[in-house]
This record gives sequence, structure tokens and C-alpha cells, in this order.
Amino acid sequence: MAAMTAKQAKAVAERYQRAVELVNEGRVYRLYGGHEGDYVVINGQGVAYLVNVISGECTCPDSQYRCARLDILCKHALAALIVHEQAKPGTGDDPQPQAEPEELAKARELLEYLF
Repeated sequence: MAAMTAKQAKAVAERYQRAVELVNEGRVYRLYGGHEGDYVVINGQGVAYLVNVISGECTCPDSQYRCARLDILCKHALAALIVHEQAKPGTGDDPQPQAEPEELAKARELLEYLF
């Protein structure tokens, strides 16, 4: 593994802090029926982003530009990864929060647009 620069470390720390907030606010949802590792993360403005925790890909602009250039994960991908890792395989325990109707509608719109 290559050494992380100070710029990368700062960017990861800031994004991780916001990722924890997104998880605590219940804005991360596992996407059932999609590809393995797919999640929908709703940002503070109500915009839904599709994340795949296996590939680390996210549909947000930050992931597409700044994070790709710095070789780090965006806050949405980090939040999805936190929820994914919190799930206990084989026990049926799932930290999946219940989505609000308007958040589900926004997630559906995003999925219809993407697929």
C-alpha cells in the first residue's frame, strides 16, 4: 500500500466524519434487487447517490472528480461501507433504517434515471 499524503489524509478524515453523520442520520439504505454491494445514500439536500461498496464507486460529483484524483472514497461510499460492515452476516441482523416516503421516491427516481 502506498503512503498517504497529508492532503489525502485530511480529505479522508473530513469525508469520514460526514459519513458517520450520514449513517447516524439514517440516510444510508441497502439496495435490494440491485447488484451485490449496492446502496443508496441520501445527502443533506435530499439528493440520492448510488454506491457500490465492492467497487467503491459512487455517482456523486465528488467521487467522479476530486476523490478519483486523490485516490480516496467519497463520504457516500464511506457511509455505505460503514453500514455494510455493521451488518452481521448470517444472523439476520441488519442495521437497515426505514426510509421516509419522499426519500424512497428520490431513490426510485435516481434508479430509473440510471437504469
